[in-house]
Amino acid sequence: MRLLAFLTALVAVLLVAAPAQAHVRATSVSVDLRGQGDGVAAVVDVEYDVLARLLSLDGALSPDAVGVDGAAPEVPTEVRRRSLDAHTSDVAAYVGGRLRLSRGAIGCTAEDDARVELADSGAARVALAYDCPASGMLTVRSDIFRASDGVVDETTTLVAYDIDGRRGSTLLDTAHTSVTVGRTDLLSEIPRFVRLGAEHLLFGLDHVLFLLALLLGAKRLRDVVEVATAFTVAHSVTLVLAAIGWVSVPGWIVEPLIALSIAFVALDNLLSPKTSHRLPVVLGFGLLHGLGFAGALSVDGPLSASTLADLVSFNVGIELVQLTIIALAFPALLFLRRVATTPVAARALMLGTVAATVAVAGAGLVWFVERSPLLT
Repeated sequence: MRLLAFLTALVAVLLVAAPAQAHVRATSVSVDLRGQGDGVAAVVDVEYDVLARLLSLDGALSPDAVGVDGAAPEVPTEVRRRSLDAHTSDVAAYVGGRLRLSRGAIGCTAEDDARVELADSGAARVALAYDCPASGMLTVRSDIFRASDGVVDETTTLVAYDIDGRRGSTLLDTAHTSVTVGRTDLLSEIPRFVRLGAEHLLFGLDHVLFLLALLLGAKRLRDVVEVATAFTVAHSVTLVLAAIGWVSVPGWIVEPLIALSIAFVALDNLLSPKTSHRLPVVLGFGLLHGLGFAGALSVDGPLSASTLADLVSFNVGIELVQLTIIALAFPALLFLRRVATTPVAARALMLGTVAATVAVAGAGLVWFVERSPLLT
């Protein structure tokens, strides 16, 4: 029976880890705009794997080998860096052609000295300079990674700006591809940032598996409340600190450790049935996951009412999905434990729990290897 459970776990590892290699459903783009007067500087971060497939860069992955959240670096760092150096003009032309700025009815002119590099997060970073001599408010339109390109289904673009003393941020998507600086409506932005936070957790399978690993080890409702509270407080702290730039840890460090946290908690469920020691562990890993959540947001400069509302809304979206997962998974787990009253049923439930726990741990270890620059 134990051998059967182990074999089941191995199969489950492959099934659980497979979504990290699925077709790109959604990706995100980050645009940071700064300017005073005629000059506007734009720093754009895009997912390398999506860009590589679109422009046929070195190391471009096949359609079924790109992560759904872009977190797992399938292409070695040095390959990415050399490829961007070799295709600087192509990358700059694509991003500069898809990110259009204008004042009034007059389009801004992108200068020729664009800089292309690999960011610490593993994203392709393009720094552009625009000349906007006309008067009036600045309008930003982004068509980076359109669905018609055939590479990604949906793109969310976070635009943060500090233009002529006006600071704020907004989200662009398929339905909203442009924004005029200073004309964003705070109330209309809140639901969109809530949705961004919800999608970031829901489609970030590593964060979901971490929660499930915690639930598999919980025996009582009190255990769930304690670990959920600790995780929420911890990741909220580092999410805000990292998003506003007070804490900065490279993605190549954060992402492998997040994967390792999944394996650690899952294996801890098997080796140590007691949960009294778990709060310090959850607090520590919560701080780590908050740094991962912050990868979808970036706030430069001092906090304003709008940027603070964006951060809070994003975190609310994360918490809503987290609470939904807990509300669905833990009662189901309790129900199975209560109906397993016969020795055969109890043993089957125990073996199923062990298999699920090993599968989660295996997925974490697979992602750790995939995301570690020294191991890929």
